[in-house]
Amino acid sequence: MNATFLKIKTNDSHQVVDITRKVNQVLQQGNIQNGSCHLFIQHTTAALTVGEVGEGTEDDLLDVLNAMIPKILFRHAHDPTHAPSHMIASILGPSLTVPIAGGNLCLGTWQSILLVELDGPRERKISIKLFREEGV
Repeated sequence: MNATFLKIKTNDSHQVVDITRKVNQVLQQGNIQNGSCHLFIQHTTAALTVGEVGEGTEDDLLDVLNAMIPKILFRHAHDPTHAPSHMIASILGPSLTVPIAGGNLCLGTWQSILLVELDGPRERKISIKLFREEGV
């Protein structure tokens, strides 16, 4: 199966965007009952993760991530001011794999698929590839 690409426009320099609904739309078009959904963001200053949204948890996540990065003299020659964005994106990672069962993403009650923007606003591109479980 070929990859589908989502384009997500962010509005702020640092932002958490819930993309679960858009990923579910891709899943419904793929008509897969059981398997896995692999997502990969094609950027070095944005990342993907699973987390809770609402009640300020998005801002809490951004605050924690920013607090993890020490105040050092970064050697990033292109633009040292956004070096922390590269570090956070590397720590979180560019990809996720979510199981599919019964035609649905196997996410917990409070889990959402999140794009973490670290150097916006920008348009971000996410590759989504669905894998059908064989023999089911």
